[in-house]
Amino acid sequence: MKISPRPFAAALVPLAALLLSAAPRLFAAGADSPRELVVGMGRYDVELNPYKSIYAHEMQIFTALYEGLFTYDPQSLDPVRAQAESFEKSKDGKTWTFRLREDARWSDGSSVTAADFVESWLYLLSPDTKAEYAVFLDIVKGAKAFRTGRNKSRASVGIKATGERTLVVTLASPAAYFTRLLCHSAFVPVHPSLRGVRAWDAASVVGNGPFVIASSDRSALTLARNEGYWDAENVAAGGIRILFLDDDETATRLFNDGEVDWLTDTADLDGLASAESIKFAPMFATGYYFWDSSRRPWNDARVRRALALLVPWEKIRDPESYYEPTSVLVLPFAGYESPAGISSRDEEEALRLLAKAGYPEGRGLPAVRFVSYRSGTHDANIAVIEEAWKRVGLSVERVVVPEGATIRDVRQEGFSLSFTSWIGDFADPAAFLLMWTGDSGLNEAGYKSREYDALMERSMAEEGAVRLSTLAEAEGKLLSDAPLLPLYHSVSFNVIDTDSIVGWYQNPLDIHPFKSMGFGSPKARPYVVYAGKARS
Repeated sequence: MKISPRPFAAALVPLAALLLSAAPRLFAAGADSPRELVVGMGRYDVELNPYKSIYAHEMQIFTALYEGLFTYDPQSLDPVRAQAESFEKSKDGKTWTFRLREDARWSDGSSVTAADFVESWLYLLSPDTKAEYAVFLDIVKGAKAFRTGRNKSRASVGIKATGERTLVVTLASPAAYFTRLLCHSAFVPVHPSLRGVRAWDAASVVGNGPFVIASSDRSALTLARNEGYWDAENVAAGGIRILFLDDDETATRLFNDGEVDWLTDTADLDGLASAESIKFAPMFATGYYFWDSSRRPWNDARVRRALALLVPWEKIRDPESYYEPTSVLVLPFAGYESPAGISSRDEEEALRLLAKAGYPEGRGLPAVRFVSYRSGTHDANIAVIEEAWKRVGLSVERVVVPEGATIRDVRQEGFSLSFTSWIGDFADPAAFLLMWTGDSGLNEAGYKSREYDALMERSMAEEGAVRLSTLAEAEGKLLSDAPLLPLYHSVSFNVIDTDSIVGWYQNPLDIHPFKSMGFGSPKARPYVVYAGKARS
């Protein structure tokens, strides 16, 4: 998933910002009925269709509205049975049988059936839907051919209902991470009334999660408890109110005054009442620049690699600029041997590649149109890059996304190089690498490589260390071809009192299921006032 489009996530926070004031915070306690959880987010638009969504803030909201066969354990991120009451897989690991809960219900009171999953996933895979996450279902037998339009037969896809509550999924090859993948919001079922509907409005949404939409406008999204939810007795919050806030100062004041329980991505750190409420944590996420690899001359890997080899990366991937600078896409972890990325300058090799591509000394290369949000970090990086590219006469045209527009809108007008951040949707290298296949709807760069696609295809039939080795080889090919230029691995940022709000845990995906969040007792501190009546 993409990190929600706010510039905060990339850069270091000055140390002085952590020297916080001792302003009081008002906590409410003693409610007669379940309390409402209030969340502050940046001012975003929200795509309510889980098959169209790509941003982290939307996927956080979806933990309240929708539920798949599995959901995340809030602390470990291990898959926990949700709409699936039980499951089993065949000895060869290819056939998975899921049995749905008898009391699984849509928010309109009707039953959630195995046929709902079949129809929803086929809708997800349909070429007409253009669902960007559909590529993740390529592990299902026949799914890729159906998704790409090579086979139009629905019956060819290994997703079947063998009873009202029995779903059978046949994989093309064993996939030990399948249940982890199914935690993702792209694989929730969609209500029959919404399948095929292009523009969803809040009033029409029928979900199957622990909450339902009560009201929605530009400033707030209010959710009420879904009393028909199968596990309603274990949902702690009486409701959820998500405030879309314009500025960090307002968000901080509301948190300090006890009007907001959790700030997800917006705060004035100098103004916060308690340093203990600031939560930073490493994320399974990467920020990077990427080329429009679908257009000349940027579609030539020799050109992209040459330009990357001209850059003095130590001046950009500087620990003074980023918490976790990197030259690779996938965050290194035990068992996965990361390939070498481009990390140093090699002018001789760069000039050789340019000459071989037909651009000796860079002659004939057009200006680079760089599209990004306004950011001092980007300004500094582009200054370094432009200075390096003067060696081959290459200039950079800077395009800043205007207020009220999205970066994707501006890219539609044409770009050479742009910036994005990506959070792995499940704890596996494939969460980053599948998006770069030639037919992936998530491949914004338009990168195409038969060798890369073949490696990803091969990994689908492998397991364990052999599979991880193939994925590392694929990442090595990707980094060598340079359709992307990695910058940093992200750090999540939240402001929350985890004594006052229980069931919220730091984790590498920065996903916090709303179902698990409830209310405890705030940590006693000087100047804190306790109120006897709960906030309504």
